[in-house]
Amino acid sequence: MEFNYEELPEEIWELILNRLGDDHASEFESLSMVSKRLLSLTDRLRFHFTVVDQTYFIHGTICRFIYRFKNLKALDLSKLKNYNVETVLREIARSSVALNLEAVDISNHDSVPIEGLKELGLSNRKIKVLKCANVVKLRDADLIAIAKFHPDLEELDISYPRNKFEIDAFRSYSISEIMITDAGIEGLSSGLRNLTKLNISMNPLLTDKSLVDLSLNCLHLQEILFVKCIMITMKGVRFMVHNSPNLRSISMCLISNIHGTDSLFINPVTSGRCLSSLHFIDSDISDEFLNSVVKAGIQLKSVSLSDSCSYSIDGLSSFLHAYHSLKFVNLTKNNSLCDNSIIALSPYFHDLVSVKLNFCHKLTSTSLFALIINCLVLEHVEMEHTNLGKEDQDTCVNVLNDAHKKSSSIKSLKLGWNSHMSDECLLKIALVCPNLKKLDVSSCSGITSSLGKILKICPEIEHLSIQDCDGVKNIGLKMEPLRLKKLHMARSGVNDEGLIEIAVSCNELVKLDLEGCQHVTTSAVKFMVKNCLKLREVNLMGCLNLHVFIVDWMVHMRPSLRKLVPPSYAVTTESQRRLMLRHGCLVCDK
Repeated sequence: MEFNYEELPEEIWELILNRLGDDHASEFESLSMVSKRLLSLTDRLRFHFTVVDQTYFIHGTICRFIYRFKNLKALDLSKLKNYNVETVLREIARSSVALNLEAVDISNHDSVPIEGLKELGLSNRKIKVLKCANVVKLRDADLIAIAKFHPDLEELDISYPRNKFEIDAFRSYSISEIMITDAGIEGLSSGLRNLTKLNISMNPLLTDKSLVDLSLNCLHLQEILFVKCIMITMKGVRFMVHNSPNLRSISMCLISNIHGTDSLFINPVTSGRCLSSLHFIDSDISDEFLNSVVKAGIQLKSVSLSDSCSYSIDGLSSFLHAYHSLKFVNLTKNNSLCDNSIIALSPYFHDLVSVKLNFCHKLTSTSLFALIINCLVLEHVEMEHTNLGKEDQDTCVNVLNDAHKKSSSIKSLKLGWNSHMSDECLLKIALVCPNLKKLDVSSCSGITSSLGKILKICPEIEHLSIQDCDGVKNIGLKMEPLRLKKLHMARSGVNDEGLIEIAVSCNELVKLDLEGCQHVTTSAVKFMVKNCLKLREVNLMGCLNLHVFIVDWMVHMRPSLRKLVPPSYAVTTESQRRLMLRHGCLVCDK
């Protein structure tokens, strides 16, 4: 009996489309061209939309097509460079799409588009999330205007403003007209009573007064980040912890001679009862401080001591022993941590999902195996710039003797910049991680010929990064189909034969980075473009053996291409780049 897919109920189609994975937006684009019904379905299931230059350049406006997305919840304008973000916000505000919007990202611009936000706020009071990070000019008046026009905001990011101004500006303007001060935070907190998450990192003029105002005015505050706000002291932090009953997460720097290293808690019995995440970056953390957290009895789930010092291994061990239910641990740049420490601690991490141990130079593969074997729900491990491959063989063998069962939970490994890691070492790691989806071994000079076996052992790998692995000529696929979607091979030793192998075996490839690959030629790149039908992004910068007309040929040959970095920006003229943009492909230098 023949069955027509058109007869499937829309509810079934929605279930199918929602299972397409993380990169479903690109899949939707292909499906939308199959039939009007699938076009309607994919439009209805698009909840997030990013406006880029080519979108605006091709259509001249976004109102001509954005009305299709009836259920759009999030709008990202952070990548819009050459067009006025004020204009885009006003167009959105005057369209039906504005009625359902809940999140807007206007990061990376020169200033906050206040007039556009005002018009959007008048048409939609449902905006809950606003991101204004990395803005060049961010002032107190901007914060007060945001609070006035979007009083129902729950999440706000005003972190890392670039603050580019001349010294003479201080003579012409008051400090609040140039940077964010306590007065701006006071006005913001008075207007945003429902705020639950705030990132004010890298605003150096903020003091304890800002934390006091936020504590008194924003009673629903659950998460705050104030990294590199050096004028905020432990006194202000303790006030916030004590007076913010819903506070769950704090991210900060702690410098002993500025902040002090007193306990976080005014009263350990009543302060910080909801705290579950503590993140310290580039901080002075003592054993006494860690012990005070343990004594307070808070139920931590996430801890970061990245680039932090002053505590001992015994102090850290006592601290971690007290928290068996941690889901996330970051101990980056701990030069005292060794394999024996990880072997002793790993059995207690019953619930650990993600761990970062970058720049821990004493750790070897023994630590990695101990984590993989003992942490049964662990999914993500970062051990970049460590000593993988330089382990004591007897200790490693003892740990591996317990590896009779493979870990089905590990999904992502970032192991770059481990110069001692060999093919044999990487194969041992792969054997206990058969369900791996992401693997990064960039700058591991000892990796040469093992990738084919790795991809066979771990057939689920979708993201692979082998940048700066100049010993890798090909990945030894032997024409077997793979699920690779993103392949980063910049400055590797890949040649024409290797690239052709990839083109034959990786039909799902969406993104390919070949920057600085000196051994690939025009014929292999053409073969790759013809065979990889879903290709959306390609980087060819510094590939000097390619024909000058390869860019024009690729854009016209592969309609799915959305971004192309040419071998040299000089190979295309401005008029050519504008023409290619009309084909939907942005040709740029990075």
